[in-house]
Amino acid sequence: MRWLICVTACIATTMANAAQFVTIGDHEVHYVVVNSLFLEPDIASRYDIVRASDRAIVNVSIIGPDGVPRDGTVLGTARNLLGQERTLEFRRFTEGTAIYFIAPIKFTDQDVLRFDIRIEVQNGPTGSLEFQERLWTDHDE
Repeated sequence: MRWLICVTACIATTMANAAQFVTIGDHEVHYVVVNSLFLEPDIASRYDIVRASDRAIVNVSIIGPDGVPRDGTVLGTARNLLGQERTLEFRRFTEGTAIYFIAPIKFTDQDVLRFDIRIEVQNGPTGSLEFQERLWTDHDE
């Protein structure tokens, strides 16, 4: 599970810079989409995540009003500009007290994807998260 620490550090840095979060009730839902090539090959293999220039992961985390990570249910879809929709299959990962929901997604170079994600905080509020991301393949692979 050490890979989560590395991924978390990268994602936390990205999220801190981009401040990508929404507020649902008194909870913050942080999100980021990153190319799967950011993961080390052995780590990706261990957790059944495909590393490729045309693959990304969607990472969602729920933070309670006290700053403590919260559990819940995360469901979602991604739709391209042609209206082709894919279901995001989120898996729950934990590292210590941290809880992450990660879904893999395949894309084409310069794809613009519209994400619609439903969040149900355990014993808490329910809400949705909608955002758009342009994804590029990594040509240095």
